[in-house]
Amino acid sequence: MGQGYVIEVENLAHSFGNKSVLGGVSFKVGRGESYVVIGGSGSGKSVLIRCILGLIKPKSGAIKINGRDTSTLSRKEMYDAVLKCGVLYQSGALFDSLNVIDNVSFGLVYGYGMSKKEAYEIAIKNLEAVDLGPEISKTFPAELSGGMKKRVALARALATKPDIIFFDEPTTGLDPITTGVIDNLIVRCTKEMGISALSITHDVASMKRIGDTIGLIHEGKIIWEGSNEDLSATDDPYVRQFIDGLPTGPFTKS
Repeated sequence: MGQGYVIEVENLAHSFGNKSVLGGVSFKVGRGESYVVIGGSGSGKSVLIRCILGLIKPKSGAIKINGRDTSTLSRKEMYDAVLKCGVLYQSGALFDSLNVIDNVSFGLVYGYGMSKKEAYEIAIKNLEAVDLGPEISKTFPAELSGGMKKRVALARALATKPDIIFFDEPTTGLDPITTGVIDNLIVRCTKEMGISALSITHDVASMKRIGDTIGLIHEGKIIWEGSNEDLSATDDPYVRQFIDGLPTGPFTKS
């Protein structure tokens, strides 16, 4: 594992009982890079993110965040490392009992001990960064559309000025237009703000818009990796079946 990477994963393995989920995953994410992990349901994508964030302790392998081996960190050091990461969960994971501005400022107040006044000012700026005005501040999550919830969740992820943002199926359940809006915001995070991104998805159109590098995961391993240009040119049978949505091929053993 070398320098210049914000995330380095080497031979990561994890299982639940006798069921192997990750079987030796290895990849690296560069500074300011958007890395997208694609794969079918149950391929280990979400478990991978949870292992990197320290929510699950892997059975074996190594993880580095900003050059630091997470297995050597104390609980406090791991907490500090994760504070520099933002997460946009599949469901948005907003707190239903809090209004929008309290959701967005939550990490600033309770993670960094910032005053609510200062946190609110930062929250408003980050809502504007995802094209939401201050008039939405007092709205509760139940009053928002799916796309607006995702944008509020992204504003929350941006509020702490993270080095890295993890996107867990960011466009699931959204219509094509709203999906495009979310994808554009993700691109803005990496290209304009210089934030590194690790996304997991099975949305091929989204992947092509947001990914600098794509890794295809199957049976717990990255079996193919390359750029968007590589993706279009490859004749790898796994990639072709997944990208083209073919009913027959190596994934379906036919």
